[in-house]
Amino acid sequence: MDFYLDSADYQKITEYVEAYHIKGVTSNPTIIVKDKADILKLVEVVPKDKELFMQVISDEVEGIMAETKKLMSLGKNIIVKIPASPNGLKAIKKLKEEGIKTLATGIYSVEQALMAANCGAAYVAPYVNRICDLEMDGVKAALEIQKTFKEQQIDCKVLAASFKNLMQVKELLINGIDAVTISADLMEK
Repeated sequence: MDFYLDSADYQKITEYVEAYHIKGVTSNPTIIVKDKADILKLVEVVPKDKELFMQVISDEVEGIMAETKKLMSLGKNIIVKIPASPNGLKAIKKLKEEGIKTLATGIYSVEQALMAANCGAAYVAPYVNRICDLEMDGVKAALEIQKTFKEQQIDCKVLAASFKNLMQVKELLINGIDAVTISADLMEK
């Protein structure tokens, strides 16, 4: 079970890396803007032995490919998050063929997770609370993805994201989810 910090706050990252055994840091364009972070500084702050997930903003295959390579040029510990859209999945497949590990983000179902894994994603990120916002059980969806991957021996990790409360996180932990990425606020609780 791996814990990641979902933040671009330099102070929180430094504090949590020292205080907890986190595997790395996840971020996205919204978090970077909210935390008033600079991508280059973020790369410096995250220790090189920790994974740093950074997200592309392009929605065209060639743009996603170019952004991925540019982000990866910033550090060997960077794994690029790519939305699990049709163009995102095409890019994930091409990047896998080049030996590049990616995370398919914005996962809402087992079917979508399987498509991403089949295209070569090393990680999938089901958005637990966003699934709940659609009046479905986000925890159950993430656990179904995990169960399906284990039963079918699919080499892709589930990195659950987007939590509203600790109960969601606890249910996933109790049931053996591969990994969770948690905001600083929830991690402190």
